[in-house]
Amino acid sequence: MKTLVDVTKKVMGIHPQQGVKPLANLVHVGSEFHGYFVPENFLTSESVCYCVGAGEDISFDTELKARFDARVYIFDPTPEGINHFQKLKEYTQAGKTLTIHNEPPNDSYPFTYRLSTEQIDAVTYVNIGVWDQKTVLRFFEPQKENYVSHSVYLFKDSEKYIEAPVDRLSNLMKMLNHTTVDLVKLEIEGAEYTVIDTIVEDKPDVKMILVEFDEVHNVTDKGYHFRIKNACAKLRKAGYVLVHSTESLKRTFVREDVYTSLIKTETAPS
Repeated sequence: MKTLVDVTKKVMGIHPQQGVKPLANLVHVGSEFHGYFVPENFLTSESVCYCVGAGEDISFDTELKARFDARVYIFDPTPEGINHFQKLKEYTQAGKTLTIHNEPPNDSYPFTYRLSTEQIDAVTYVNIGVWDQKTVLRFFEPQKENYVSHSVYLFKDSEKYIEAPVDRLSNLMKMLNHTTVDLVKLEIEGAEYTVIDTIVEDKPDVKMILVEFDEVHNVTDKGYHFRIKNACAKLRKAGYVLVHSTESLKRTFVREDVYTSLIKTETAPS
């Protein structure tokens, strides 16, 4: 039976670990399905983190607050994201715990949120999507069973959609009075290509970029592997180092100056 890595190598023409320059002190944050690996000693209570794309799993986003006490901003204008965040707030305020991925087909990897009332109140939810300009876009309803997330890029054959506001990342940083962002997570159902292009063009002060290339799971056409390769090449050319990649190409990029600093920290005598 072929493993996911074998399939990825075949369709992508690359090994998932190709080009990875790992850091020693990486830790997994979040659920099995929507978590990422980040440097263990980088984020602090002063760190600004933009988590773009919520859906019905904000485990990574909330763990940034629970584990590092970071300043977390979640961006998602879709009903599934808004409703899930509100549900978590209501559970937390009522003193109840909320567990996700505890039903088939993903019940082998449940995740329970662990924020306090004060922590969930400190997380900022922004009902705006991220794109390449300020406008209103159609977010198409998924056509797959057990799939909840609307998409600007995918599912365009769907006759059902919602309309929601979007804006450019650099504009949103100005709106929120942030001159620097320590971490940007992109889990936006194919729209990551467009947002990566704006980051390369605008050169905002973003230290770490985490990205899920959704077309690995939702193929739109035969050219998707070239789009993924090109997006990763653009980030590397813009000065980002690939420090972690899963078999399904969920990837962690760290800006070169931060990478160099972390390497020095790892190799410094104790």
